[in-house]
Amino acid sequence: MSTREEVIVAINAAVGEREGRTTLRCPDAFRIAGEFSVGVGLIGNLCNELHIKIVQCQLGCFK
Repeated sequence: MSTREEVIVAINAAVGEREGRTTLRCPDAFRIAGEFSVGVGLIGNLCNELHIKIVQCQLGCFK
């Protein structure tokens, strides 16, 4: 399994639902990025592809 696929599995394992939308908390996005040694930009791009909204972002990285 490629790193991209592993990251997608990790994202899908961490998602929740909020107001009828699939969401990923920002702290989880940073945790996954660190766990796989990838940039948070990749996490954001993958979430966009997967139609997952990143929520609870305190740094303004994900809008």
